[in-house]
Amino acid sequence: MKKAIKIIAIALLLALLLVLVPSPISTYDAFAEIIELPIDTKDGGPAYSWDNYLSETQYEDPSLKVDITWGGRIYDTNYVYAVIKIANPTQLRTAMAYRYGSDYIIQGHKMAEANNAVFAINGDYFNYYDHGYLVRHTQRFRNRPNKIWDMLILDQHGNFNVIMEPTKAKIEEWQAAHPDLTMVNTFNFGPVILLDGQPAYEDFDKTLNHDFIGAHKLCQRMAFAQLDELTYLAVTSEGPEDQGSAGLTMDQFAECLMEIDEKLTDYTIKVAYNLDGGSSSTMVFQNRKINAPTNPKVRYLCDIIYFASAWQE
Repeated sequence: MKKAIKIIAIALLLALLLVLVPSPISTYDAFAEIIELPIDTKDGGPAYSWDNYLSETQYEDPSLKVDITWGGRIYDTNYVYAVIKIANPTQLRTAMAYRYGSDYIIQGHKMAEANNAVFAINGDYFNYYDHGYLVRHTQRFRNRPNKIWDMLILDQHGNFNVIMEPTKAKIEEWQAAHPDLTMVNTFNFGPVILLDGQPAYEDFDKTLNHDFIGAHKLCQRMAFAQLDELTYLAVTSEGPEDQGSAGLTMDQFAECLMEIDEKLTDYTIKVAYNLDGGSSSTMVFQNRKINAPTNPKVRYLCDIIYFASAWQE
């Protein structure tokens, strides 16, 4: 009898402890929060928990979700794409290998790691051309737009805006028409590939920069797109240097994006923009380059676009 009473007493005590002592999960939720990150080219993202990488293709915390899809193939060429969702626009960020004006370059995955990037892609190689209306994290570095290179504007809400064949007059008109919008980051490469799910140009071999980007050549490609509010898409295709892939022309790459658009049943690609391709095409996840796995070649980069966690425990 005494033994039975003792067991009952212990059970009651444990039950009381479960009620009075908060669980680790409730404590975590009580003190964690989603924060806004500083808009500054000098600051990377905050540290994140490696445990939030759920697999080789998924990351998730309350502020950021990344889903990577492998296995796409078109025109005898492999492609991979990632859908990224963030909680606030400050999580969409850029980083330079060093300061503006320097010719210093570094491997993309190392730049991503240094900036606590959960996911990253290559940028537009801004230090290796002298044109463009260049803004990074609201700081303007260059005011030399060139209509050969379509311009992508990321505003303070994280939305994509484009100026095709930009000139100073067109940029001034855009600014006058959007006095409530701030240019947070701009890119001067292009061309714009898709608008509302359809090709922005009838023939990419006739875009003004077709020679510079090798629009007619079979090569690796990289695109950055917006799907919805704070929801983005990154797509990279392989090239002839990669085992089993022929590479894509720009017209074929546009078809590749439209094929992905059909697969994304919950979204339509609002804007898709071409970034630096060839061996510069870089997609980083878990601090390593994951695209073109059969090719050991890794080109050094001067900039990346990346996504940072805003979940602070």
